[in-house]
Amino acid sequence: MSNEITLSDESLASFSQPAKERLRAATLEYLEDLIAESHRLEASMNSDNGPTEITQAMVNDAVIFKKRLPTRKKWTFWRVVTRIAASILPLLVGLFFNSDKLSEGNNLAFFAIFIALTALAVTASVFMDE
Repeated sequence: MSNEITLSDESLASFSQPAKERLRAATLEYLEDLIAESHRLEASMNSDNGPTEITQAMVNDAVIFKKRLPTRKKWTFWRVVTRIAASILPLLVGLFFNSDKLSEGNNLAFFAIFIALTALAVTASVFMDE
């Protein structure tokens, strides 16, 4: 038995076909998250490992949690790399700073490059966390 959700054509009249497809995908993703959250709540309340039964109150709680609590983003390789770089590069800039040697050779150029890389890594790390 499958459950279906239907919307009237009038409510989607101003949507283009790609917008309708994206809305469908986002709705399915939200429903899957809501179902997973409902199962998580049921498992936390079912301490004696009895039969699974998700109640209306659990679904209501899942809706509230999904609205109010931010979902954790998956850790990807590049997200980890930027977080590590954003932590280490400012430390390296501080360690390598020597005001006496900045005027010698290419030290000022290297220092400027390190500062630019640090700013880039910190900015990328912040944007990936949003």
